[in-house]
Amino acid sequence: MPFYIRILNSSMLLLSIIHLALGFIVSKNQFISTYWGLGILFYGIIHIIRNKNRFEEASIFSAYIVGLEVLLRTVGASVLWEFGKYSAILLLITGILVEGAKHLRINTLSVLYILCLLPSIYIIPDNGFTQLRFAISGNLSGPVCLFFSFLYFRRRIFESYHLSNLFKALILPICSQIGLIIARAPAYNNLTFSSEANFQLSAGYGPNQVSTLLGVGIVIIGISKIFQMKIYRHNIYDYIFATVSIGLALLTFARGGVLAPLFAIFVGVIISLRFKKENIKITKYMYLILIIIGLGYFSSIFTQGLIDSRYMALANMGVEQGFLSGRTKIMAIDLNIFMDNPIMGVGPGSAHHLRYEYGYGAAVAAHSEFTRMLSEHGIFGLTSLFSIMSLSIIEYYKRKKVNKILLACFSTFSLLTMFHSAFRIALAGYIYGLSYIILKTDRK
Repeated sequence: MPFYIRILNSSMLLLSIIHLALGFIVSKNQFISTYWGLGILFYGIIHIIRNKNRFEEASIFSAYIVGLEVLLRTVGASVLWEFGKYSAILLLITGILVEGAKHLRINTLSVLYILCLLPSIYIIPDNGFTQLRFAISGNLSGPVCLFFSFLYFRRRIFESYHLSNLFKALILPICSQIGLIIARAPAYNNLTFSSEANFQLSAGYGPNQVSTLLGVGIVIIGISKIFQMKIYRHNIYDYIFATVSIGLALLTFARGGVLAPLFAIFVGVIISLRFKKENIKITKYMYLILIIIGLGYFSSIFTQGLIDSRYMALANMGVEQGFLSGRTKIMAIDLNIFMDNPIMGVGPGSAHHLRYEYGYGAAVAAHSEFTRMLSEHGIFGLTSLFSIMSLSIIEYYKRKKVNKILLACFSTFSLLTMFHSAFRIALAGYIYGLSYIILKTDRK
C-alpha cells in the first residue's frame, strides 16, 4: 500500500493541522501555491501510472485537486484559471487509460449530454483565438469535467475505505482554505456585515465558491455518519471540522453554499430511514442538527441579526420587487435570450455581454448552469439538461438500498450547486460523477 494512503489512514489529524498551517503560509507566499498545485498534479499522474490505479489513485488525487482549486484562485497561483477542472479531467483520464476498459461504463444519456453542447460552438463570434479559447474553456470545461467524472465513477465498485480515502483527500485542502480565511480575516472591530455576500470572511475570493467548498465538507461529514465511516480517528474531530465549516460558510453570507449541502443531507437522511436494518446510523445526525442550530443562533448574535435578514429575504423573493436586481434577474434574462434564440442559443460565453443589452446594466456571467445552457445552447441545451436529470432519476431506481442514498445525496448537492453557482468550480461536476459509484457495505 502506498505511503500516502497509509498516512491518510494513520495521521489524518496531523495532516489536517499541516494543511491548516499551509493556508496561513500561502496567504503571504503565493508562489508556494503554484508549486503545490503543479506538484500534486504531476505526482498524482506518476503514481497512477506506476501503480496502474490499483489503489484508486485517480480518485484520490483528483479529489484533492478539486478541493484545492478555490485556494489556488484565491491566492492567485500562477496556473490556468480552470486548472482545477483540467487537472481533474487529466487525472481521471489517466486512471481510465491505465485500467483499460475494465471499469468503463459509457451511458447513452451521458454522451448525449456532452454532444448537445458542441453544436453552438460553431456560432461563437470570431473575436480571435484568445477570446474563442476563453469562451470554450470557461463555459464547457465544467460540463467536460462532469462527463469524465461520470465516466470514471459510474458503477465503479468502492469499498468503504476507498470512499473514506477520497473524502479525506478532499477535506485536506478545505482545511487549508479554512486556514487562509482565518489568516486574511480582519480584526473583529474592522468587520462589516451587510445584506450582501461577505468577501472579508471568504479570504477575498467569491463567497459563493468558498461557501460551496465548505459546504461539501458538511456533506462529507454527513455521509460519513450515515455509513459509520471514520474520517478522523475520534468523532469529536469530525464535529469540530463540521462546526468550523458550517460557521465560516454562514459568515460568507452566501446562502447557496449552506442550503445546498443541508438539503442534500436532509434528502440522504429521509432515504436512510427506509433502511434502518442496514449498517446505517441515523442517531449521529442529532449532533449535526444541534451544531447547526447553535451556529445559527451565535452567527445571528455575531452579525447583529443581519444574517437573519439575509436568509429571510429568500421567503420574500416573490414579494420584493428589488429581488430581481440580483441573480434571479440574470436567470430571467437568460430565458429571454433563449426565447429569442431557441434553436442554437447564442454560443458558449456569448450571453455574458448580451445580458447588458437585455437590461441587466452590465456584462455579467451566469449564476445558474441551467439557464446558461438554455441561453447559450438553445434546444440542444434543453436536451442536455433533460439528459442529466433523467440519468439521475433512472439510475436511482436501478440502485439498491444504501446506494440510493449516495446517489440522491451527492446528485442533489451537485445539481443545486449548478443551479446557484453554475460550473464556476470543478466541484459540482466532480461530485455529480462521484454519486454514481457502487458502495459495498459490510453487513453484520
